[in-house]
Amino acid sequence: MDFLKIDFVLTFKNSLLLSIAHLLLIPVIRGISNLDNIHSAGVLGQSAALIGAIILIPITKQELETGIKEILYTKAWSYMKSVGFRFLCGFLLIAVVITAFAMFMLCNNCIFPFWGYITVTILYAVFLGLLGLVFSQAGSNVIIGYLSALAYWSFCQLEIINESSIAYMFPIVNGTLEIQKLVTLFLTVIILLGVLLALIKYSIRRI
Repeated sequence: MDFLKIDFVLTFKNSLLLSIAHLLLIPVIRGISNLDNIHSAGVLGQSAALIGAIILIPITKQELETGIKEILYTKAWSYMKSVGFRFLCGFLLIAVVITAFAMFMLCNNCIFPFWGYITVTILYAVFLGLLGLVFSQAGSNVIIGYLSALAYWSFCQLEIINESSIAYMFPIVNGTLEIQKLVTLFLTVIILLGVLLALIKYSIRRI
């Protein structure tokens, strides 16, 4: 509990504030009132899911400096355990914030299958966060992580990666959940999580 009280604030204070600010901007930029299921999916997948990158990418930021790594990797409380707790907390924050935002959309007369859409959006947000987290860990720089997640998101927005592409991970297409894309998204999240763990173990062995 002491670890959570101290580390949680250090890790998530800024990213949580940025996530809330981002969600508050969405109604101003694109509007979230009286949307059908197709446009609601667009808001959730193209805008709200970005909080996954905002919340998850910084969870290893404190340790990306070599001097800090050398101290933490020798502590009794393992670095891997710290990252695991942070990832779990980040996942729960993403779930809570996206659910609250989706409820706000319902209050603004948007029509969509609530639980199905938020489940998919949470998983997609985790994918964006893990994608950036893997690149930041590989490059030892959190900026690289942000740029990689933003690059993928931009490619999807510009339709360089379009909905028919296997690389397009958001599984709701034209308001319909595509099971094949959902399975691909889930497997990609598992793979990215495995790559992240391997990178962390490799960095520990190098110290």
